[in-house]
Amino acid sequence: MENLVERQKEALKLVERLIALDPDVSTVHYARKMRERLKLPMSVVLENLFPEMTVIERAEKLGVTRQAYYGWLNGISRPNARISKKLAALTGYNAADIRGKLR
Repeated sequence: MENLVERQKEALKLVERLIALDPDVSTVHYARKMRERLKLPMSVVLENLFPEMTVIERAEKLGVTRQAYYGWLNGISRPNARISKKLAALTGYNAADIRGKLR
């Protein structure tokens, strides 16, 4: 896990450098979205969620498939607005931060 955190910190630095280069509007928007997702990786949100449960039980408790849960855990996707609100209530994180959306 520590190695993942270090890699995410390095990726965040690279994204910040990209934004500082001030490329075209579309690239800046995409880089800012990446920055928001790197600030709060889903692995961090999910690591303390129902620690006594298995992944299957966690997914069932949230009302999602195992595939969706693993997608979040591995950074492939983010939860929708409804699930983000549910996760926010359970973890104390902000729902927009969980979704990785720009504010």
